[in-house]
Amino acid sequence: MIEPDFWNGDQYDAEAQRLYEDGDYDEALAILKRALGRYPESPELLVSLGYTRLAREEYPWAHNAFDQALWLDPDHEEALAGLGEAKLRLGDRAGAFRAFDQLLELGFDSDVELMLCVGRSLLREGLPDRAERFFRLARVADPLSADVALDLAFAAYRRRETRVALEWGREAVRLDPASPDARAMCGNILYELGEFTASLEQLEKIAPTQVVDPVVAWRLIELKRRIYDLPEDSAAIQPYLLVLEELASDPTPEERLLAEIEAEAQGLRSTWVRTQLDLFGRPPEIGHEDSHRVRHPDGSVFEGDWDTIVRNMRDRTDPTQSLVDFMRAEANRLHDLTGGSVSVESSRAFIEDSARVGALEIER
Repeated sequence: MIEPDFWNGDQYDAEAQRLYEDGDYDEALAILKRALGRYPESPELLVSLGYTRLAREEYPWAHNAFDQALWLDPDHEEALAGLGEAKLRLGDRAGAFRAFDQLLELGFDSDVELMLCVGRSLLREGLPDRAERFFRLARVADPLSADVALDLAFAAYRRRETRVALEWGREAVRLDPASPDARAMCGNILYELGEFTASLEQLEKIAPTQVVDPVVAWRLIELKRRIYDLPEDSAAIQPYLLVLEELASDPTPEERLLAEIEAEAQGLRSTWVRTQLDLFGRPPEIGHEDSHRVRHPDGSVFEGDWDTIVRNMRDRTDPTQSLVDFMRAEANRLHDLTGGSVSVESSRAFIEDSARVGALEIER
């Protein structure tokens, strides 16, 4: 292996990307700082620095890195997208919109990965209408992409247009029948709509080894037992019980680190796409804005944004109940048990107060 002292800028960049993909942000940052000491006018190194800073949630520093890259190359598309992401994180939505619009003015509307990345950034910030604009541009550029169809499904789901989301989810399944993400999307929506047989038809096409969401595992077990009238010890549900046990077990420090890496990873570099952009490859319950992880005393784990977590908790008891009614009933129950008050003003307040009285554990 060539010693770093003899590397050119591209070699430094490649090593930094490798470290990033491994989740070693600190070492990636160190490599990039060293590289920029030798090649201070490299837009590519500055862009990599920006995305590494984003992953470390160092948003002002990320903004500065992208600014420097654009000073060297005003039309650098990855720097523009990164700058928009940083501005979103810093609360400068108008500035982010200008950066994203500049990408369209420069003619990058046919770059599918770029359009998906921008759309996902907007969707994470709770802007589904703006996100859909970029997803539809990606759809025009590649109408056969299952990823595009799935992202359009997520945008519709965020707007609570459940039937539209289901249509796009089914389109994603049609384009890629082997996609567990598309199957999970359709299965979860059908479950929420009370179409349990159709939900099971979608979910049971996901191999146990592909189930990464405890909600999917729970629903597969529940639906198989309900529809097929299976006993608790049925061999048909054992693989999903094992998956659930693994997903609900207390994570090791290494597993916690990997979970944090997955939740925080973001960016644009084409060689980083799967680790940085795979933010929507799971059903709605996983969430795409601020991802949190909550553990129930019975071992159940819920992930996603605050609303999604409460919705999944509600679904385990009575899916027909409104979220407000569910929270109010649960708050009253916890008050009777603990004497503590639990707010129902918002999903976040409800979960944080439930954790305060010992009814839940917030893992992130």
